[in-house]
Amino acid sequence: MESIIKKEIAKGMGLTLIKTEKFKSNLISINIQRMLDKNEAAKNSLLPQVLASGCEKYPSMKELSDRLDDLYGAALAADTSKRGERQIISFKVLNTNDKYIDEKIFGDIIELLNDLITKPLVIDGGFKKEYVEIEKENLKNKVLSIINDKRSYAHKRCIEIMCEGEKFSIPSAGTIEEIDAITPDSLYEHYKKIIKNSRIDIIVEGDFDCEEIENTIKSHFSIERGEIQHVVREEFAKEVKEVKKVDEAMDIKQGKLVMGFRANTDYKDAKKYYALVTGVGVLGGGPHSKLFNNVREKESLCYYIFANVDKYKSIMMISSGIEVQNREKTERLIMENLDAVRNGEITELELVNTKKSLINGLRSSCDGLGGMSEFVFSQELGRTDYTVEEIIDYVENITVEDIVDAMKDIQEDTVYFLTNEK
Repeated sequence: MESIIKKEIAKGMGLTLIKTEKFKSNLISINIQRMLDKNEAAKNSLLPQVLASGCEKYPSMKELSDRLDDLYGAALAADTSKRGERQIISFKVLNTNDKYIDEKIFGDIIELLNDLITKPLVIDGGFKKEYVEIEKENLKNKVLSIINDKRSYAHKRCIEIMCEGEKFSIPSAGTIEEIDAITPDSLYEHYKKIIKNSRIDIIVEGDFDCEEIENTIKSHFSIERGEIQHVVREEFAKEVKEVKKVDEAMDIKQGKLVMGFRANTDYKDAKKYYALVTGVGVLGGGPHSKLFNNVREKESLCYYIFANVDKYKSIMMISSGIEVQNREKTERLIMENLDAVRNGEITELELVNTKKSLINGLRSSCDGLGGMSEFVFSQELGRTDYTVEEIIDYVENITVEDIVDAMKDIQEDTVYFLTNEK
């Protein structure tokens, strides 16, 4: 059983310690929060990759890699992710627990992270040009890979159309043009701004002495703090005045139908939110779901079909891959199955299998090293404080009536179809 301690250790800086005896390694995560903003999304995606390429003390990737090897093969990962209308710049180090080696290295790990994040390699007032250019190419390839993956592209386009004018529509990696415009100097200026005024959450998961770990972090990790950016919660409720329908043509063999819905449910209302999640699971959460069985299996209309819900923005997306000529029938059957769930036409087997799938998925995701770190951080982002067992209890006690109540506010917003017909 995990023991979790949370506290603020500096202005705009939180520390969460997850003590567990399940693992022989520790995971340290440093998460920097930014509001999703078109003017900085590309820079935020580029920044951690450039910082992880080298710093003052270890100016090359080889020197950095050698240092990680010296620390008993510690592994470093840097990334930027989108959570609702926020971007999270993260640095993670997986290292062997001090208990299983001949020396204490946790302080050295924190010092290394401090060097990477607060003492970057700067040349003539900017980041090293070579590192910036390499990572710009990598980021552009990432953007292009989404375009080439038609399933991901269709999902992205539906969100852009559905949430036009809302921060949620902003692509986390930015655009090719925005990436091209970044220079070593402009990226460094952006870094200096956000490192001072962003919320930072440090999470340590593993088997350790909590007081010792806290003191080590306080003594080895230091960032000058300024006025911290206020992270505004997403607007999750929206009345749909007219359903948007957009068809786009590309050279593809398989049509991609994506339907976006406003769920209008506050995740802070745990009972209603997890009833919504369960209802969406009954609708399209796997092989037990209505869409899988009624649209894919019985009617043979789809190569794939699934539904999911974004916790923070409260939107439900239904995605499917179909033959172009099956578009109208597929769309009609999707709405019929959604209406069935909204009307409470749910069998006991569908409900039991959905609950089992959700609970097993939650337990499985929290079972490995890093799982509880992700779970706790998601609670931090949502400003909620549920435990895994509390959520499981909510799911286990959800009734068909709860699902009907939660899904009555769902409104169709956007239908996007990627087709091969001009």
